[in-house]
Amino acid sequence: MPRRVPLSSRPLDFLYFAFMLIHIPATVLLDMQAICPQHLIPKILRDASEWYITFSGDPLIRGAFHGGPEFNWFRAFLYLEAFFQLPIFFLAARALYAGPPKSQAHYPLMLAYSASSCTTTFSCLAILWTSTGLTQFQMPLLLGSYVPFFLVPFGMAVDMTLRLTKAQGPKTLKAE
Repeated sequence: MPRRVPLSSRPLDFLYFAFMLIHIPATVLLDMQAICPQHLIPKILRDASEWYITFSGDPLIRGAFHGGPEFNWFRAFLYLEAFFQLPIFFLAARALYAGPPKSQAHYPLMLAYSASSCTTTFSCLAILWTSTGLTQFQMPLLLGSYVPFFLVPFGMAVDMTLRLTKAQGPKTLKAE
């Protein structure tokens, strides 16, 4: 049986592993509040979210928490994050920690996650980029918060595509 290759020897897998672990509390403690019944959320978490909205001026989170139907598209992204992406964070982190060959079975799932995530985050970046009323402090803060959640999944999508292509081995396309 092959020995487990440590994460420290697999820099991209280490980045993805850390990204998945970091994303779990962000999803559970902030993003899911906008789609959960408010009476289920501890006051300290609601207060922290309100502080974040005031401090950052984040129009997306503010809209998800306090906006009307015009933010249903963003709430739909939050449902996608809660019910599709959150389970993948756990599965992918576990697989990445185990390393190849066990992690290879999760590459298609990680590709689906990363394509979904970078697509939805790109939409959020477009809204942020065109937002008005943000201060010279808030815009870089928000871009610094959202851009990594686009770049890492985008890189992961490319990487997982390459890994899956390599795993298929050489194939030739034949004209039908």
